[in-house]
Amino acid sequence: MPSRKPIETTTIGAFPKPSYVPVRDWFDAARETGGMNSSQTTLDFTADSQKDKDAHEALFIRAAREVIDIQIRSGITIPTDGEVRRENYIHYHCRHLGGFDFDRLEHRVLRDGAYETDLPAIRSEIVQNGRFYAAHDYKTAQSVSSRPVKFTLPGPLTIMDTTADCFYNDRPRLNAALADTVNKEILALVEAGCQYIQVDEPLFARQVEDALSFGMEGLERCFHGVPKSVTRVVHMCCGYPDHLDDTDYKKADPDSYHRLSAAVDGAAFDQVSIEDAHCCNNLDLLDKLPNKTVIFGAVAIASSRVESVDEVVERLQATLTHIDRDRLVVAPDCGLGLLPADLAEAKLRVMCEAARLV
Repeated sequence: MPSRKPIETTTIGAFPKPSYVPVRDWFDAARETGGMNSSQTTLDFTADSQKDKDAHEALFIRAAREVIDIQIRSGITIPTDGEVRRENYIHYHCRHLGGFDFDRLEHRVLRDGAYETDLPAIRSEIVQNGRFYAAHDYKTAQSVSSRPVKFTLPGPLTIMDTTADCFYNDRPRLNAALADTVNKEILALVEAGCQYIQVDEPLFARQVEDALSFGMEGLERCFHGVPKSVTRVVHMCCGYPDHLDDTDYKKADPDSYHRLSAAVDGAAFDQVSIEDAHCCNNLDLLDKLPNKTVIFGAVAIASSRVESVDEVVERLQATLTHIDRDRLVVAPDCGLGLLPADLAEAKLRVMCEAARLV
């Protein structure tokens, strides 16, 4: 009997940044007293001179090589750049647009009370002012990777929930405006040769009605004009806690996946990424997604406990009673930024070994 093709493995986005990277991120804050949701997380690093910018560019490329190498030696077949350039993937996108104010922050309580912080504000029409970033960031990451790099971007509904709207006061209109900015970055990625493009919409699991009312349309707007040769991925997790091993954090209801399943299965993208290690879904969910490849969260990203190979294998074998092998990709639940690098690598090694054994 011919051997079966190994199950593909990937990561979702964020990776712990090496200490030399000249930018603070959400996950640095999560290791400190204020936690991930402190106002410090909206701050960014800006080089003062071209000499500084060149030096920092070399550090970002070095960091991308380091985190990609960790993923590949762990067994990952489709790595990401670890989002090493970004203080967070949402505000990094917004900083490249006109209409956002990062100086006068607005205090907001969001996500069913789970998230309280000071946010950048939308104070005028959102415009693409020519400061594109995705193609450059992708090409530098791909230049240090022996495997195809997946590039991640924030979805419009998630951007809306992580900024303060002081201008539009019209959620569908704002969603469409933001989707257009994501689409322009995606089309530049396609032109640069990127084969795996992921849009993250964790807010779909918290705001199901908005997701169904206008969010899916926004996602399809993000991918408008993308050729079928490119794999279009959507990630929907249930949210990060405030710090590692935070057991009291109010995550989104995993039943949201079931409520969204019909719309997801019919939408114009190829793969959907979901949590499972944290929430342990009713696997009937997979039966509701016959037209999608499912990126299945197999290790927890907010727990310091390293899963055993046997428990991951057992769960993956259960998934294969609900989904064809060629429509399963194995990944962590979400980005690995909360974890120390050695712990992130340990979890990836377990996950990839389990995927190899199944």
